[in-house]
Amino acid sequence: MNVLTFSLRALVAPLAVIATLVSAQPRLLPEALEESLAQELQALEPRVWQDPWQARAALEALAQGAGTAGRNERVALYLLLAQALQYLHVDEVYADTVQRGIDALEEDTPARLRQMLHFHEGVRLLRAGAYTEAIVQLEATVRESRAAGLSRIATLTRAELGYALTLAGRHDVAVEELQGAHADAVALGDIFLVAAVNEVFGVLYTYIDEYDRAIRHYRLALQDYDEVGYAVFSGEAVYGLATAHRYAGDYPEALAAFDRYRAMTEARGDTHGRFMALYGLGSTHGDRGDCEQALAVIGRALTAIGPEDYKAELLKRVAVCQAEAGNAQAARGALTRAQSIINAIPELRGTRWEIDLRRSEAEMEAALGNFEAAYQAMVVFHREKTALQQENAAERQQSRREGLENERQALRIELLQQQARVRSLELDKQRRDLRQQRFWTVLLVVGGLILGGIVLWRLRDMRRLRELSILDPLTGVGNRRHAFDRLASRLQELDPARGELSMVLLDLDDFKSVNDQHGHPAGDRVLQKIASALSALLRPGDELSRIGGEEFLMLLPRTGVDGACTVAERALLAIRELHVVSAGGETLRVSASIGVAAVTRSRASAEALYSAADEALYRAKAGGKDRIEAAPVA
Repeated sequence: MNVLTFSLRALVAPLAVIATLVSAQPRLLPEALEESLAQELQALEPRVWQDPWQARAALEALAQGAGTAGRNERVALYLLLAQALQYLHVDEVYADTVQRGIDALEEDTPARLRQMLHFHEGVRLLRAGAYTEAIVQLEATVRESRAAGLSRIATLTRAELGYALTLAGRHDVAVEELQGAHADAVALGDIFLVAAVNEVFGVLYTYIDEYDRAIRHYRLALQDYDEVGYAVFSGEAVYGLATAHRYAGDYPEALAAFDRYRAMTEARGDTHGRFMALYGLGSTHGDRGDCEQALAVIGRALTAIGPEDYKAELLKRVAVCQAEAGNAQAARGALTRAQSIINAIPELRGTRWEIDLRRSEAEMEAALGNFEAAYQAMVVFHREKTALQQENAAERQQSRREGLENERQALRIELLQQQARVRSLELDKQRRDLRQQRFWTVLLVVGGLILGGIVLWRLRDMRRLRELSILDPLTGVGNRRHAFDRLASRLQELDPARGELSMVLLDLDDFKSVNDQHGHPAGDRVLQKIASALSALLRPGDELSRIGGEEFLMLLPRTGVDGACTVAERALLAIRELHVVSAGGETLRVSASIGVAAVTRSRASAEALYSAADEALYRAKAGGKDRIEAAPVA
């Protein structure tokens, strides 16, 4: 779960303020270029932003005779062509143009040309899936542009950096970067840059399932793009708005936005845009369960020019819809076509794209009434998916995410410690100054007040440090260290003759599949809801901690094994009744296995008590899961 703590009101400038900003397209070229080619390029620069399709044709014509032009003029030509190509969905041509511009750079190339080409190099890396390299490139471009006094290029690059961080899953860092970019754009009085930042905020909020905020930012971006007349950017914002509505389940709004995007792309003869509009419309009809409309639109999409991997996804939907209509031959034919497409793209072999074919096959066979075939296909799907999960980088990414979170916590603790040391030094300085005063009575009063304030500050810092060291940052309950510290204290205080203490050890069943199928944000929400449900079961004096990824520990003082089993049964029931809705609208349900152990004469140490509860938990898992096992009273 990504927790965003900033205020949206402070983030987005009011519309009345935005409307007063004076905007022009970001200037790409230096003010002075030589010869007639430079004059033609400067005349074409506004068209690059307002009509990139027409600008592309004119620039490619100029490129045919640019062999004898000066070096800076050639760099400027490649830069303008790259900017025109950026949103025309011709990635190979775009990448080649950016590389030509980079290759033409010299030591004396004007900074504006150099930094804009470095910006496009970051975009090229991002589109190639090289997220880490793209982030490094964009961060360097921001620094160098600021050093050269190129504020607009620095702000534009910060917006793209926020997008790259979003795709890389570093959402908290992306928020900080985009907040800074938005403030810079407003300070510059540039409507286009404000719109660009708002559009990336729309992407970010869509990724973290905050669709209302995503929709709001896309609308702000669209309003400003329309105002400055940048049609290609308006189209991208409309498509993002449609996608956010679709994921939010607002199907009428999604269909209307996809229809608008289709009208925009068809008006300018954009074949890629037309396909993406049909893809969005067909997918939305399929999401809402309207197979008749979905099949009609998908049929048109499959005959249009578009990416083959997207067509394979549409064919999976066709197979299921045709099966639901009883058209077995058409259903199987669609699935065969999808497999053929994937076979022809080596990069997709053995990936989730291909493995999902087995799930579509299972759904198709089930709709046709072939339940044995459906079962076999689902078995293959789960086997292949499990094998892929063991090979892919999901666990490494999760580990890195947790590592970054731990690093942030450590930095916060270190910062608090440094603040405490600074305040201690300030106290010493104040004491030395006060000793020099003539009026010792005033000195004692003022010194006492200062000392009291510092003590209160340090007590507050110590309290915050303690909270950070004992609480799990995701769920707000105790962490592993806190759990075992409290266990040791309870055992030390326990009367061996009459005291009672029980441990309930709970582990979620098959929780890894929730993260793999629905994403870590959904898994985080499940953990938070379970922590809340378990906390509601506690009596005064009981304690709950999260001691592992999906493992919780409850300490129940003054409770024997029977009472602990009663609490465990309530916990099991509470978890069964929980439900969390995923980004795709699917209700997630989980179960847990529980081991219970109580302190006895032979089980009076922390290690023995935990070991007994853990062995009971293992028996619960081995016995079929979603059940309770208690350690025998010995």
